[in-house]
Amino acid sequence: MPLPASAAETIWTEVVVRVYDSSGARGPERRAALTIAASIVAPAAVELVWHTCDTAAQRPSSARGVDPCHAPLGPRELALRIVRSVPIDGKRLDLPLGSALIDTGAGTGVLATVYIDRVDWVAERTGVHRDTLLGRAIAHELGHLLMATSIHYTRGLMRGMWTPAEIRRRQERDWVFGPGEIAAIKARGAVARR
Repeated sequence: MPLPASAAETIWTEVVVRVYDSSGARGPERRAALTIAASIVAPAAVELVWHTCDTAAQRPSSARGVDPCHAPLGPRELALRIVRSVPIDGKRLDLPLGSALIDTGAGTGVLATVYIDRVDWVAERTGVHRDTLLGRAIAHELGHLLMATSIHYTRGLMRGMWTPAEIRRRQERDWVFGPGEIAAIKARGAVARR
């Protein structure tokens, strides 16, 4: 059934995400995690288009010879960094797996960071595959950018703390956007399109 024209205006559709990976993750592992992240975000009517910008990747050149990985971000373009964090002693399960830089006053955000060493540590202790957990962490941080908010929710992918028990139980409802979050992403997409 075709969508009415007014509904089509609330959809982000395609969002380019530049991926800057200095973590040393292998290409196939990263691609698997990005595929998981894209599948989580897709129900919000957002197609993520990944542009790899790490030093090991060949950078595409434009007709003018400008490296798009070093150019300023364009509209509807986000940046994702996959990095190693500074080592911290103590309870590592309490540390966030990533962060998103949001200007709450302006209602914008374009930079998300995921800490691969924290993802590895939690994946090892919970028995969840690294790519799966990395994909979920990427989708969570991009969710913040797509909604332009640093708010966490009590359930689903956007909850503030993922407990080891939640990670181990592998229930789909824990790793998706809720209806309110999908509505917020679509509403934010309408603003971004203007």
